[in-house]
Amino acid sequence: MHVHFMNDSEGSDDEEHVREPASAKSAWSEAPCVPRGMSDAEMRPETRMMRGEDLPYWASHWAGTKGAFTKIPRHGLPPMYCKQQIDDYHSMDFNERLNTSSYVNVVFEPEEEQVALMGMKINLADQTVYPNSFKLHNDVVNMIARLWKCPKPSDFAETEAYAGAGTVGSTEACLLAGLTLKFRWRKWYMDRFGCNEDEVRGVYPNLIISTQFQACWEKFFKYFDVKPILITPSSKDFKITAAQVKEAIDDKTIGVVCIMGNHYGGQYDPVWDIDKVVEEVNKAKNYSVGIHVDAASGGFIAPFQAELPPWDFRLKNVLSISASGHKFGNSCCGTGWVVWRQREGLSEHVAI
Repeated sequence: MHVHFMNDSEGSDDEEHVREPASAKSAWSEAPCVPRGMSDAEMRPETRMMRGEDLPYWASHWAGTKGAFTKIPRHGLPPMYCKQQIDDYHSMDFNERLNTSSYVNVVFEPEEEQVALMGMKINLADQTVYPNSFKLHNDVVNMIARLWKCPKPSDFAETEAYAGAGTVGSTEACLLAGLTLKFRWRKWYMDRFGCNEDEVRGVYPNLIISTQFQACWEKFFKYFDVKPILITPSSKDFKITAAQVKEAIDDKTIGVVCIMGNHYGGQYDPVWDIDKVVEEVNKAKNYSVGIHVDAASGGFIAPFQAELPPWDFRLKNVLSISASGHKFGNSCCGTGWVVWRQREGLSEHVAI
C-alpha cells in the first residue's frame, strides 16, 4: 500500500480532514505526504482518510483500489503508484545479489544499465529504421562466432555477419537450433526416401540428448513434435558416451545435442568423441546427422580452457552452438545467442 504521512504543515485546511495527533508528529515529521512535483491542492482530491490502530494517516485513494492490477483499468493509474506496486512485489522477493542458484548475473556497471534503458526504445526487428542498432547486433554475433571458431561464411563480404542471432536466453537459441536440425533432416529424408512434404510431415523424428538436459528441451519435444531419445549418463561422471550415441542413431534422427556444462555439476559431454561416431555413422549409412552444442553454461568458459580438445566449430559435424549470456557471459537476464556453421539451408529470418 502506498501511504503518505502528513504533518501539520502539510495537512489540508478543510475542517473535515483530521490532523494527526501531536504525539505522532515528531515520528513522521520527515515523511513526505505529497508526491514529488505535486502540490497539496493537486493531491487533496486524490487522498482520503484511513485510520490505523493508533495513528490516523493519509494515503492516495489508489492504495485502496481493489483489483487495480488484475484487469486493465478504465483510466490509467499514476506512474508513481504503479512503480510503488512493483517495488512492493520486488521487496518481497529474495535479494537478487545473494542469488547463486539460478545462473543469472545480477551485478552491472552503471553504463550497462544506461545502455539497457536505451535499448528499450529500439525495435531491433525493424532493420530499415534502426540499421546501426542492427549492426551492433551483428557485431556481437560476430564476436561470439569467432570465439567458437566458426568458419567465415561464403557470403561474409556481402552480409558482414556470421549466421547467428541474439535470443531471449538460451531457451530461444536451443529452440531455433532444434528447428533448424528438424527442417534439415526433413529435406534429407525426402531425398532419401522419395517423399513429398506432406508425407515427410507424417514421420516422427527424434533427437538424441542426455537426461541432464535443461528444461527448454522439454518444450522443444512437446511443441515441435520431436521424440526425445534420452541417454542416461554414468553416475560417476554425468557424461554421455560416443558408444551410447552411436547405438541410438537411426534414419529418423535429426541430430545429437551435446551439453557443455550441465546444470547439475557443470560436466561437458565429450563432443570430440561424439563427432567421430557421428561421422562414422553418416558415412556408413549415408545419413546426415549433425550436432548441436548446448553451451548454455560452458559457452563462455570452454573457449578459455586450453586443455580441452576441440569441441566447437572446429569439429566437422557441429552445425550450431548456443549459449546463455546471463550465466557466464556477464550480460543481463534474458540474453542468449545461437550461431550456425553456415547460412545455407536456414530460413531467411532464422539467422537474423
